[in-house]
Amino acid sequence: MATLEQLSAALVKADAAGNAEDAKAFADEIRKMRPVSAPMSADPTEGMSTFEKAAAGAGKAIVDTLQGAGQMLGLADRADVAETRRRDAPLMNTTAAKVGNFAGNVAMMAPASLIPGSATVPGAAAIGAGIGLIQPSASTGETLANVALGGAGGAAGQAVANKVPAMVSAWGQKKAVEAAAREAQNAQRFAAANKGAGLGYVVPPADLNPGTMVEALSGLSGKIKTAQVASQRNQGVTDALARKAVGLGQTDELSADVLQSIRQQAGAAYDSIKSAGTITADKPFIDALDKIASTQQGAGRSFPGLQNNGVTDLVDSLKRGSFDAGDAVDATKVLREMADKAYRQGDSTLGKAAKSASDAIEGVIERHLQTTSPDALKGFQEARKLIAKTYTIQKALNSETGSVSAQKLAAELNKGRPLSDELRSIAEFSQAFPKASQALKEAPKSISPLDFAVSGGAAMASSNPLALLMLGARPAARNALLSGPMQRAALVPGYGPSMASKIAPSVIDSELFRLLSAPVGMTAGITSSDKSQK
Repeated sequence: MATLEQLSAALVKADAAGNAEDAKAFADEIRKMRPVSAPMSADPTEGMSTFEKAAAGAGKAIVDTLQGAGQMLGLADRADVAETRRRDAPLMNTTAAKVGNFAGNVAMMAPASLIPGSATVPGAAAIGAGIGLIQPSASTGETLANVALGGAGGAAGQAVANKVPAMVSAWGQKKAVEAAAREAQNAQRFAAANKGAGLGYVVPPADLNPGTMVEALSGLSGKIKTAQVASQRNQGVTDALARKAVGLGQTDELSADVLQSIRQQAGAAYDSIKSAGTITADKPFIDALDKIASTQQGAGRSFPGLQNNGVTDLVDSLKRGSFDAGDAVDATKVLREMADKAYRQGDSTLGKAAKSASDAIEGVIERHLQTTSPDALKGFQEARKLIAKTYTIQKALNSETGSVSAQKLAAELNKGRPLSDELRSIAEFSQAFPKASQALKEAPKSISPLDFAVSGGAAMASSNPLALLMLGARPAARNALLSGPMQRAALVPGYGPSMASKIAPSVIDSELFRLLSAPVGMTAGITSSDKSQK
């Protein structure tokens, strides 16, 4: 078996003869050999810290560069390079040393970026090729590879330095624009959520600020069940606001009879305007009556059987040039009672017509009082507003449970109904968060059969009864999502641009990035060449 000295001599001869294949083979054998005088039975990096390995790797970058220059001057040969690599192999097999060596090489090559013309791709390629030439090598093939890949790496690095900053800057600007768009789109939603929170409403956080933690908790809790639990909590808020809207206490009964009683009491305010004199039927009054009759008349012209004579007769009976204020007040009461009776009997067409006719008379009374009795007008308007609220609530009222449907109030608002005060707040919240304002037929169960199946299955599969604790995991997740701290956190908009999109452009568009891009590319190319020769 040949000795290290014999292999080294053979490598030199093969290289001098231009036999690159034999030279590489001899170099590979030299790498594998260990001098008998210096057996390596133990890892020389044992006991070194990560920092020490990284520092040693960086130091090797300096030593290798000096050895490469010495090789060019004839002060070192390829056998020396092979021996150095053999000796340093245990160190360079560690990740810390590789990182340190890479950083050391980049630092060694960075000053080359100051050479005139280095900021161009051809200039960086030429410098990279030159640096590749002075790298230590164990064969002619490795030297040529260092030159080629060093030049390619320098060109690629400089190309990145020239183009990437503008691309990253454009990306950052795009993210900022997208964030601004999301802010504009969600501003109204967050405003509704904040207003609702002030009233006592809760919102599933995933509907406002979806994120990793929120989505994980929502997945565990179950988004549908979370919305149901939120709706259950919000129902109490809705009912309390509806009671407040018509002057009821929080413990007072809310039913159709109670609402009718409120209307009767409010109607007493109408008595004060009975002596307001004669009212002249104005154009808005006649137009309102014509609008009530228009749908019936249109259908009746071509389809006489569809005409509701009750509606037509009602409108005809109200068309008068003038009438007494007291009689008009009595007429509104009769029309409201007619509307209530029609709705109870299922005749919504007549009920709607009677209600609209009452509104038309009240409108003309209000316009009359504006000029004849401004003081009486205020009481009349308040009474009229209260009566309107009772009708609105009654439409949304579940007579069996005494609960008011927020979604039905939202539907009224969508139709353009003039809701105000508490009823408008309820409707606006339901418009923004319909899933959190559902009218539930029954209270959602905190623990479902699925919870039992999951926790029981896990307990049996693991033979660990502690798995049964998972039974309370989903209810706990729901409580967490709808808790005060989580609700307050959800109300803080999270649609700003990401930290990366804000920081990256300033980091990339810097002199340091431009200075290091080409050297990093050169180092990567030369490192690849070194690996290809092993």
